[in-house]
Amino acid sequence: MGYREDMARCRNYIAEHLQEELTPAELAEQFGYSFYHFCHVFRSVNGMAVAEYLRDRRLCAAASQLLLGSSVTETAMDSGFDTVSGFTRAFTRKFGLAPSVYKKLKGAKFVMKPEIKDFPAFTAVGYVLKPESEIDIRENGAYWLGKDFSGVSKEDYAKLSAAGRGEVGLWMHPEGMGDDLYYFFGPVVESKSFAPVGMETLDIPEAEYAVFRVPKGSDVSELHKNVKKTWRFIFNDWFDNSGYVFDHTKFDFEYYLGEETYIYVPIKKR
Repeated sequence: MGYREDMARCRNYIAEHLQEELTPAELAEQFGYSFYHFCHVFRSVNGMAVAEYLRDRRLCAAASQLLLGSSVTETAMDSGFDTVSGFTRAFTRKFGLAPSVYKKLKGAKFVMKPEIKDFPAFTAVGYVLKPESEIDIRENGAYWLGKDFSGVSKEDYAKLSAAGRGEVGLWMHPEGMGDDLYYFFGPVVESKSFAPVGMETLDIPEAEYAVFRVPKGSDVSELHKNVKKTWRFIFNDWFDNSGYVFDHTKFDFEYYLGEETYIYVPIKKR
């Protein structure tokens, strides 16, 4: 069994034991890893440290608990926080609202219904961008904003692009580059025969996807925010009640087609 399968089992285990005082050391022992190896593999596969992931999932559970009627104080204690003020700060950083405000609004926030469909395999040619520092990939969608794409001429890029074929953006582990995460961005192509210097070819396998249409923005900056907001909704809200789980053997990606933007998330039935 590979790392991705192990980490999928680990995430399921965390979800089932979220109310317990889980620690990275206990999880490492549970899944037969040394502490340091487990922490390295977990971060590589999930894009965040174990402790950060545990806190993130507890905050998501806390949001649901608030909407079911629990008080802020009760929710803070159930989520493993020593103080209400500490819980409030962490909750506000994640959701942009204080827990009391979130509870009052009853979740009147960003909600959307995806289309479930199969999508055939395809190939893209794009830039491979290395983050400047460690990041949470779920908070860094649309990573293309503000990046330098001048390494490839407009003429060469135009040869790759064609009407009816969009561009994709996704986080990936390139072959031969260790366990580091990189952001891939470039057009879908019909042929692998041409890849400009400075760009890489990526094959995306066929999969079943939940496809989310990202709200349009008045400008690039607002679109960037909406992409990130959609990613948060998918993993913080939609999966919990969808009847699906994330298919870790496939790629999730952003798809930019003209003025429309979509997020494709590979899924399988629970």
